[in-house]
Order: sequence, then C-alpha cells, then structure tokens
Amino acid sequence: MDYKKIGLFLAQERKSKKFTQAEVAEKLYVSEKTISKWENGRGLPETSLLINLCALYGISINELLSGERLNEQSYREKAEDHMETLLLQRKSNQHKMFVCVLIGCLTFSVLFVCIALASFLEIAVWLRICLIIYGFLVAAFGVGILVFLDINIGSFECEHCGKRFVPTAKAYILAYHTLTKRRLHCPFCGKTSMCKKRLQNKD
Repeated sequence: MDYKKIGLFLAQERKSKKFTQAEVAEKLYVSEKTISKWENGRGLPETSLLINLCALYGISINELLSGERLNEQSYREKAEDHMETLLLQRKSNQHKMFVCVLIGCLTFSVLFVCIALASFLEIAVWLRICLIIYGFLVAAFGVGILVFLDINIGSFECEHCGKRFVPTAKAYILAYHTLTKRRLHCPFCGKTSMCKKRLQNKD
C-alpha cells in the first residue's frame, strides 16, 4: 500500500471540497497534526475514522486505500486487498482492548496492595501515607492510559444519524456514561445522544 500516494490523494480531495486541514480535523474530532500526517504519507486513518473521512470527501474506502478514483473494474480488483487491510486494523483494535483490560487490572491491583499493606503492616504513619499516595498515583496513571487507549479504540455511533466518530478527550472524560455508551455531541447531525461504543465500522 502506497502511503505517499494515499496522502496526496487525500490532500487533493480535501482541497477539491475547499476544506482546510483545521476544518477536517474539527469534523473528525482529531488534531490538525493528524490530518497533516495522513496527507504527508506518514500513516493511515484508524478504521474508526475511514467511513467518516470517505463520507466527508465523497469517496469510497477502496478509492481512499488505492489513492485514486476507481472505475468499476478497478474497484472490484482492489476490494479484496483492502478488506484484508481493514481486518488487520480490526485485530489491532482488539489487541488494544486486551491491553486496556490488563492495565486496568494491574493498576487497581497495585492500589489494593498498597492500601492493604498500609492497613495491616506495623509501620510508621508517614510510611502508611506514602504507600496510600503511591497506590492512588499508580491508579491515576493507569486510568489516564485507559482513557487514552479507549478514545483511540474504535469509535462511537450516533443514536440519531448512525454515523461514527471519535470524541475529543475532554468530551469523553466529561460525558455521562454507562458500560457501553456515552452521552456525546455528534459532529455530523449536531445532536447529543447516548452514543454506543463500536470496535470497528461495519459499513
């Protein structure tokens, strides 16, 4: 897969729609630096962003991954190769989710052990306090990593328009949530709803 060719194609399609990099970044809930990285051929959009980026530019996923507009014959020829790429990205998301669970278990285990030691060991008060503070610092660090990973794994599906997007860190953290949903503002339809977490796009 030619990342440079894809990057040039994305830049060309953005300019044809008269979007700036900042406008595209705002619509996709990513940084302007991320858009620049894609257009300079230094990476591809996550699976969770491909559908929304293609909808924004009026292109297909096959065309995006080919780095050019395709006729019907070319579209069919490239479809299988691109499906394999998307499946690999899906596996990557599943691996990240496993890492999330592992980090969560480890950090909260450290917190539990620190509190248990501080409660039951015959040690000085200052050492008890240090143990408890250390446990909470490790837990806070772990939660920070979990938030970062969870934001970047998959996407959230709007309850109203059905489109998927990646929220900003601030929107993610402040949102009311259940185990699988968060109350988020959709950048496409402009409505706020309980958006469901998706590991990959089915579209």
